[in-house]
Amino acid sequence: MFVYDIRFDLKPDLEDADYALTSFYCALSGNNQIIFETLNISGNDECRIARVTVPYRDSLDQAHYDRCTREAYERLHSFLTKPIEITFVGEDYSYDDDVCDGKEANAYVLSSHPYLEDLSPIVCMECRGNIPYYLLPKLSESTQYALDSWHCAYIAYDKLFYATSVGEMQAHKMLSSTNSALTKKGLEVCKLLESEFGKPVYYFLYRFYGKHKRACPICGGDWKQPEGSTFDYQCDQCKIVSQKMI
Repeated sequence: MFVYDIRFDLKPDLEDADYALTSFYCALSGNNQIIFETLNISGNDECRIARVTVPYRDSLDQAHYDRCTREAYERLHSFLTKPIEITFVGEDYSYDDDVCDGKEANAYVLSSHPYLEDLSPIVCMECRGNIPYYLLPKLSESTQYALDSWHCAYIAYDKLFYATSVGEMQAHKMLSSTNSALTKKGLEVCKLLESEFGKPVYYFLYRFYGKHKRACPICGGDWKQPEGSTFDYQCDQCKIVSQKMI
């Protein structure tokens, strides 16, 4: 990933300008052109400078804007006294380069990023890199809503499992059981994504405790992968993948 400074020179009405800037940041984040968790804003009475981490060197190009980003940019434009300045700072060494452009993906996996929740939860089957939204085919509003709803729920249970001792086992059950409401919703989202992407979409079944059996937990078929596979377990019939547990 890479770091850029974005300088906004602003008119005197900073309160309204900051509101427009926030909308612009959120739109860039929603399109995965910036990683919101890394956003740092500084400035003075005449400007704001946003230091951002982006997936690729060209992530901030206007060619990648979606409808929301274009509309946010148009609202912001009236508060600017000069064009936006974008300056390359360097590579981001705080995070692994675990993003993917998706060009070589023959299949996808629905799997939330463990550290950067802002990233798309759609992963390349070949390299396990998260694919930014702006590099994916545009989803219908209904599918995007279903995906966002599942992702928010997954993040909540993931935090409950890792960050607290209260509800840890209940959260693990939601993340790891094929019968949990979270998993069932995720499998439904996978089918919606598959119909729009035109490629297979698997669900990542998280496991931390216990032992895997050789049988797929849904159909009972053999699902252990050979050494060197991207995932330790995969069932092509049920469209689920998983990893070895501790």
